[in-house]
Amino acid sequence: MYKQKFEYFLNAVHYCMWLFERKSQDIINRTFLSIISPIPKYLLSSKYKERFYRYQKQRMTELDKFFNDKKSGFSIGFAHHNFGAFYSTYTCILSFVLEALYIKFNGEINTFVIIVIFAIPTGICYIPAYKAVFSNDKYLQYFKQFEKEDEHWHKIWKRRTIAFILGAIASIIFGVYLCFTILDVKVQFPWM
Repeated sequence: MYKQKFEYFLNAVHYCMWLFERKSQDIINRTFLSIISPIPKYLLSSKYKERFYRYQKQRMTELDKFFNDKKSGFSIGFAHHNFGAFYSTYTCILSFVLEALYIKFNGEINTFVIIVIFAIPTGICYIPAYKAVFSNDKYLQYFKQFEKEDEHWHKIWKRRTIAFILGAIASIIFGVYLCFTILDVKVQFPWM
């Protein structure tokens, strides 16, 4: 039961990130097209205009597949990256605490050890997310399900995705705070 809820949550967040990437890319494409649209309108003859618009229509379908393909498109690749990055930052609390304890007890900063302290918890904690979302392209099955959901569902999950992202950012900040607290480092901010 818990595993199914966890899997559903992660796939819904991943889906909303993909929708955001698609929307962002559509805005960029429309902006670019609005900038270049006066060129054929005012600078080309009617013969070349027709050819230009035919070519443009053909390229737009290819461009749509390039950006919006659910399996290998640019938007899904970017959504994969962002999902992995934000999910992985939740382990920063543990990593910063372990790093602070290592520095406090050894009194030195070893770059290799610091990297290992960050990599091991991140790698171990990423395994369940990978299995829930990416193994056997499980997200594609969920995408089909989520596309059938109504507007209310999409609105709720967009908010939850934003909360997920803000929680990831907060975990980094809290991890840094814990690290400085363990090391007894006094940080003076200019606004304080």
